[in-house]
Amino acid sequence: MTYGLPRLWEEITYLAYYLHWPFGELADLDHRSRETVITEVGRINEQLNAGRQPPAPS
Repeated sequence: MTYGLPRLWEEITYLAYYLHWPFGELADLDHRSRETVITEVGRINEQLNAGRQPPAPS
């Protein structure tokens, strides 16, 4: 099952903006992995925007 090219570009652009990873690395991630990283980046952003320090990775 595939999804649209616009959605792929949206995911890659979001992650490139926040993580500064090379395009090839982002494009090579499968959709589920990209969604997981997007969710975590969003969670960290929400914490920072609320003035809270995100927890350090364990």
